[in-house]
Amino acid sequence: MSSVNNIEKLREHRGWKRPQLAKLMGTSPQQVERLEKGERKLTQEWIDKAAKAFGVAPSHIITPIGDSAPASSATSIEDFAAEHGIVFLEELDLALGMGATYLDGTAEVRGVVPFKEDWLRGLFGGSFQNLKVFRGRGDSMQPTIMDGDIVIVDMGQRRIDDQDRIWAVAYGDFGMIRRVRVTHRGSWLLMPDNSVVRPDEVGDGEATIMGRVIWIGRRI
Repeated sequence: MSSVNNIEKLREHRGWKRPQLAKLMGTSPQQVERLEKGERKLTQEWIDKAAKAFGVAPSHIITPIGDSAPASSATSIEDFAAEHGIVFLEELDLALGMGATYLDGTAEVRGVVPFKEDWLRGLFGGSFQNLKVFRGRGDSMQPTIMDGDIVIVDMGQRRIDDQDRIWAVAYGDFGMIRRVRVTHRGSWLLMPDNSVVRPDEVGDGEATIMGRVIWIGRRI
């Protein structure tokens, strides 16, 4: 039975270049091109790797042609999300330190993380495109945020409008998660929740708000 290979369509829908998808699949851009063009057999192993990279079911990577194709079969992330009430948030590979993590350039997309749309809408009323998923690293925000916890950051909020909220902050060449307090001098206090770690006070222009942490999740 004939089938349609959806890898290229899904990649273009996400706005990804082949090197980006190749990194997520653990292969080369040349291999991705061969898979998209049908020059390399799309084995179950490749289907599973592509599905994991896009955050969809394996059945959405390759679609049978003909009446035997399941009516619920979808050929894009948009179709899949609409059918199942799911929103896919991009996970960026920039680990946010608690200490601090060195920022070695622009964060790349590691993949997508699915969330139920109705749950996410109860948490957040803005554009989902502003939400990004990061993984915390370190212990300076314990017990609020533990090493390896997943955090959702609203990248659309970059103005401190309330004291002591938790923010993703770029400070020099480092990224970190901190509570931020504006002092009467106009400086910022970047405050850890771990009492054994000292806060940093930074002057105007020394640090940049990347976004506000709106949700924290962990495996128990």
